[in-house]
Order: sequence, then structure tokens, then C-alpha cells
Amino acid sequence: GEVRIPPGDYRFGKESWDKDGPVYPLEFRGLKRDAANPFRILAEGVTFWFDLPPDQAPSAHFALGFVECSHLTLEGATLDRDPRGCMEGRITQLDAAGNRIEIEAADGTFCAALYALQLRGPARLGYRNVEPGTQPGRYWVNLAEKSELLTTNQDPAWRSAYGEAGTLQVGDGLCLLHTTTTAIGVRNCTGMKFIGVRNHITKGCMRESGGGGGHLWKDCYFGPRRGTCHWQGSDGFLSGCMERGSTLDGCTLLHTTDDLINFNGLWGYIDKVSGRTITLRRGSEMPAHAGDRLNFFDKQTGAPLGTAVVESVSPQSLTLDRDAESLAGAVAENPRWQNNGWEIRACDFRDCYQRFLIQGGNGGTLRNCRFTRIGSGVCLDSNFFTNNEGGICRGIQVLDNVFEEVAIHPDGVALQAGFQSLNHKAGTPLLSKLTVKGNRFLNPGRRSIQFSLVAGGVITGNTFVNSGKPR
Repeated sequence: GEVRIPPGDYRFGKESWDKDGPVYPLEFRGLKRDAANPFRILAEGVTFWFDLPPDQAPSAHFALGFVECSHLTLEGATLDRDPRGCMEGRITQLDAAGNRIEIEAADGTFCAALYALQLRGPARLGYRNVEPGTQPGRYWVNLAEKSELLTTNQDPAWRSAYGEAGTLQVGDGLCLLHTTTTAIGVRNCTGMKFIGVRNHITKGCMRESGGGGGHLWKDCYFGPRRGTCHWQGSDGFLSGCMERGSTLDGCTLLHTTDDLINFNGLWGYIDKVSGRTITLRRGSEMPAHAGDRLNFFDKQTGAPLGTAVVESVSPQSLTLDRDAESLAGAVAENPRWQNNGWEIRACDFRDCYQRFLIQGGNGGTLRNCRFTRIGSGVCLDSNFFTNNEGGICRGIQVLDNVFEEVAIHPDGVALQAGFQSLNHKAGTPLLSKLTVKGNRFLNPGRRSIQFSLVAGGVITGNTFVNSGKPR
């Protein structure tokens, strides 16, 4: 079956809340089909506008949501918000003594100077507020007291290392983010498809979690509208705790200020044990169902402590098929809910600030993608000190990708894999069977590839240009 939405602009308000969390202003809930009889929502030429308040993060907003659905397809829709939730313009003055930057605001931008709000950001890049500038249409961005932006901009060592391309100049663009949005949320769903969907929502991430997973994102675009350069903020694509991972095929993702991609499971931190029952620490959200087989690790060393099958589940407590006394204070992993079998292929990732982060997953593949100007590298990363996100990478393949100017800072590594326990003194290789083949590395930071505590795998047939040696 299918429904075709007539082309045009459709406006929605903001989210509401119930006992289970956010209710999306445009929400599809409980629509279930089977794989042989999917349902298509055809939205070519359609823009969904969301009237979301421009208030300050960490207040979060929500736009389009799919909750407990299966085998639905959304094709061709465009998402945007009004007001945009950011301010952008071109730099007209750099006033280091006054710790401020003047910009000429871009046409159509939301003017933060007219909004009664003290704006904040990350300490070293933060700004306090925005005030009228020296001419109409210009505004002073007053940086936070702890901001290091202009100090770093004048550092001779920084200028020597990065030159004009790595320092702020008059005429450069500046974007001020002050709100955050889940642009598309997919919760507890199975077999969803998103084809040719475009997201322009400022600081708006895609987020999928729970359920059978196995979603397809094909030929989607996540980035600014033509003629703007706003930054998405937040994680670009956050995916966690699905039984089967998603496929991203031919997608473009630009301008993220947090992790470009974050695939993860969730750790189970054991608070106490009694007989065959373990109680997880409050806030430890590892999913578990009767019949799941869990792995256990010493939180200080990472040493494996064996496995157990879950016999029954109650809030915060699990009953196992073995005595649990030796598991006091351990960390549990549920391999079933780690986005297993994910695939990212033929995608274009450009001008993003942080990592492409994979925290777990059995048998994932990164293939034929291009990474250009990414602040940090691709990280196959497991550690116990996240307090929530985690998992162990097994059988991951990184094949035939191009990494250009990825992690170009002095300590940067374009592709790294490793594990750390709670005390940062892990000695057990938990990641295993990683394959890195046929990739091309151009102008990374300190090193192209760095693996530690990885058991088995292959690194072969890669090309390195202006790069440190792998280790």
C-alpha cells in the first residue's frame, strides 16, 4: 500500500510530552506491516516545517518521529525548522582585546540579539551574548570568559601549524548554535526505509534506537540548504541498541559539531549481586530479554569473567542461569543489541568536527565512502568509563574508503581501534578480527592507522600519502 502527499509546505508545532517521553509534532506510532507488504509514504516535493522555539540547549526539541513501527518507507520529504535555531554571518572584525567578534548577519537568519537569552556553548568555544554592532545588520558576538577561540587564533605555534586555512579571518563565516533538535527519531522500529529524505534542521540529528532495526537510509542528505552554511550540531547520526544495524547507502552528511556517526550498544554496570540475581546501577540502560546471553568483564582490567543466559527480567535486576557472586562490580555486555551487521557504503562525509564512532557491533562494514576534512578520525572504540554507551567491535571491515585531511591535528589518527578499562590500564585485547583493506589515506595528522588491544585481523593493500606509519 501507499499514500501520496501532494507537493507543498506543511507546518507543525512543537513536541509535547507524556509518561513515555516526547510526542513528536509529526508522529507515526504503532503502524506495523510485514516485510512482504510494506507501506510507502510518497512525499516528493513536500517540505515539513516545524515551528520550534529558539531556546537554548540543553533544552531539546523533536520533529518527525516513528515509534513502534515496522516496514514503512518515507520517500522524498524535506525537513526544516522555523526559526532556524542558529545565527550565522560573515566576520567583519576580530577584537581580541574585547574578546569579541563582529559579524554581518546572513539574510534570513534568526537574530539572536533580539531574543532575551544568555547564550552559552562549549567552554572553549562559548559565547555569552550577541549585541548590535557598528552598523545596521552587524552584531558583536561576545565570547565567554573561558573561551580560547581568539587566544588560539593569535598563537604563533597554531598559525605556523595551520596557516590561514586554520585561523579565523575577516570574511570567514561564523555560525552560532543555541538550540538542539532530534530531526528524525526512530524508536523501537523494524525494517524502516528512508529514501531521498533531506534534513536541513539546524543542530538536528537523526536518532534511532531499540527494536529489530535493520533500517535503510538511501540517497539521503543531512546538511544545510543551498546558500547557507549552518552547522548541524549534536551527533549527525546516532544509532543505538538495535538487534540489527542500519544500512546507510549513498548518503551525504555535512557540518556536524559532535560525533559524525555514533553506533553503540549500552553497558550494564552491576551494582550488587545476590545468588543468581544481578542488579544494575541506576541509569544503566543495557537492554536484556529472557534468553539473551551476556558477556561479563572485570571493570578494572577488562579481563573476561565468562557468560550467562538471562532467565528473567525485572526493573534494574536480571536473574541468570549461573551463580552471580563472582560478578560483583563487573560490567555486562549484551551482544544481541549492538547494531549487528550494520553497513555504511558509498557515503560522502565532509567538514565535520568530531569522530566517526563505532562502539560495538558484530560484523559491520564501512565501504567505498569518502571522508573529507573531519576533525577527528574513524574510531572503533570500546571503553568502560562512558557510564552508558558501549560495546565491543568484532569482525568490522573497513574497505576501499578515501580519508582526506582526517584528524589533521598534531595527535590525530585517521583510523584507530582500541579498548580501555575503568582505570585506563587494560591489558586484555577484546576487539577482534578487524579488516582494513584497500583504503587511501591523504594528509592525516600524526598517523593514518593505530590499533591497540586488538586480537587478530588484517591490514593490507592500503595507500598512504604524506602520512605517518601505521602501528
